[in-house]
Amino acid sequence: MSIHTTWMLLRRGDEVLLGLKKRGFGQGRMNGVGGKVEPGETVEDAAVRETQEEIGVKVTKYGKVVEIAFDNLYYKGVPERNVMYGFIATEWEGEPTETDEIKPKWVKIADLDYDKMWVDDRHWLPQVLEGKKVQAWFHFKEDDTFDDFWVDAICDDLIDDIQDEDVGLPPKTGDVASYAFKTGARAIMLNEKKQVALIHSVNRGWYKLPGGGHENDELRRENLQREILEETGYTIKNVHAIGIARNTRHDWQMQAEAWMYLCEADKFLGKEPMVDEIEDGDTLEWFDTLDDAITALKAVKLDKIGFYGAYFFTKREIDTLEYAKRFLQE
Repeated sequence: MSIHTTWMLLRRGDEVLLGLKKRGFGQGRMNGVGGKVEPGETVEDAAVRETQEEIGVKVTKYGKVVEIAFDNLYYKGVPERNVMYGFIATEWEGEPTETDEIKPKWVKIADLDYDKMWVDDRHWLPQVLEGKKVQAWFHFKEDDTFDDFWVDAICDDLIDDIQDEDVGLPPKTGDVASYAFKTGARAIMLNEKKQVALIHSVNRGWYKLPGGGHENDELRRENLQREILEETGYTIKNVHAIGIARNTRHDWQMQAEAWMYLCEADKFLGKEPMVDEIEDGDTLEWFDTLDDAITALKAVKLDKIGFYGAYFFTKREIDTLEYAKRFLQE
């Protein structure tokens, strides 16, 4: 069970507003302001409400810059998963005022003292203050230190946006706003020989990059790690986001968005095939180069398969592999 919290940082030029926590969880630390998301609230509404309650200002212009999962974070002696959604505000009404909860203070970014802040802040906040959007994960111990973490700069560069006509089908239209929206994460995974992994559904006749759908409040990389392990049996390392692949499937009244990554296979932990994988005859195949993988995808007989979705994910994988060539060259 997760709790959801918010974090808001006011920024003016080269200064940010920190708050000294005067009581409760985090007492004595400097940080942005925020608190728990109440039932029925969006994270945005909660961030605005908490900021007004804690320092007396109503933010009017702000943007989400960070999502962090804190696993095993002890609160009142109980370990929990806290997913924090963080925002930076650049416009607001009113002046920051001290309350029973927070004593606000403007601090120059160059003078931030991370020793007075939460132990994780130094690992992600500098990237946020440079203008990046970030997701991060920290696994805590009982003494408020952590023993494992990762920080990812989010890459929302658009790889492709596939419509029916892009895959050789007749153009279609529809009320896209009413369509179901599906998200997930996939990766171009390389082994120690720099070979490229594809999942080959032998009985269906198609290939896919390993990965799959997003669940609950997973962060993007958590989604990727879980799906790669389930589909291939491997843990992953050296993970790099490369962009987003989108498609609109009018026949299914669905829009899909896949967060695409480059990564390396790490440890093989073994695999227990799922029922649908057994039925499809899924096998993990390695190709010597990206071009070899692209050739295999282009050879898929989509008209013979006759499965609507296959047109879209085959095109998505080809586009992603082509797009990734420049990253591998770098």
